[in-house]
Amino acid sequence: MKETNEFETKKKRILKKKKLNRIKRRLAAFLFVIICTGIIFTVLKAPFFNVDDIMCVGQQELTEERIIEIAGAKTGVNVFSASVKDMKKRLNAEPSIAECNVRRLFPNKIKIWVREAKAVASIENAGYLLLTNKNGQIIKIVELEKKDSVAKVASLEGFNPAANGLGEYVCSKDDAVHIKTYECIEILDKLDMIQNITMINAADLSDIRLDYQDRLHIMLGGYEQMEYKLRFIKKVISENLSEYEKAVLDYRGEKLYVEPKTEEPEEEVKAEPEEENVEEKASGEDNESKVNDE
Repeated sequence: MKETNEFETKKKRILKKKKLNRIKRRLAAFLFVIICTGIIFTVLKAPFFNVDDIMCVGQQELTEERIIEIAGAKTGVNVFSASVKDMKKRLNAEPSIAECNVRRLFPNKIKIWVREAKAVASIENAGYLLLTNKNGQIIKIVELEKKDSVAKVASLEGFNPAANGLGEYVCSKDDAVHIKTYECIEILDKLDMIQNITMINAADLSDIRLDYQDRLHIMLGGYEQMEYKLRFIKKVISENLSEYEKAVLDYRGEKLYVEPKTEEPEEEVKAEPEEENVEEKASGEDNESKVNDE
């Protein structure tokens, strides 16, 4: 009987001790949360962590001010509360930016890295020059009078864009000319040739034509085997033609023919005699005949 009472007493003591330990752990956890909250609140409010510098790297044409404006980055806000995710989202939505990254540099800086989108083609449309990337998205629009201020890229002839707004796509999914033109551009970019192409005309899909550095005129014929033909033409240009040679490369058949490029002669403009001179001459002849008669 005595042993039973001692066992019960010991059991109650153990249970009481466990309960007390649970209370202590909960209290410790509560105090830890309070302390952490206090630290976080202090950090978020501390002037030491306020952003005082925003660094931009990687840009070429875009200015730092424009990048910061697009990202929505601001100085004076706490570096922890500045949303890096939102900044990336805004930058990725900008057509002129192909890739970006935003980082916090503790204790009080933000670093923005961008890679600008590369224009590979241009289209003249309603007094403006539409510059597009290889996917057909309009990344820049300039007035035709100012087209010399931008780097020269492949001009698309016989191409009617499906859209003309910044960030929109000039290609229509239902237009074969649009699709094949940008397929050609994609292949040229893949072969590292696009930077040398100055003109692409695919208005007639059975007679696609390109200008290479304004000195080589390439006639591809149809769009069948386009990549094979362009790959072979690249090899011929690099191995068989000098960098100053002007030629016509005709690949409309099964074989590639290379002929010298002849400059078209300018038509001579014959000046027509003015009416006054004709009348004066006639008058002079009449006077001369009168003198002779006398």
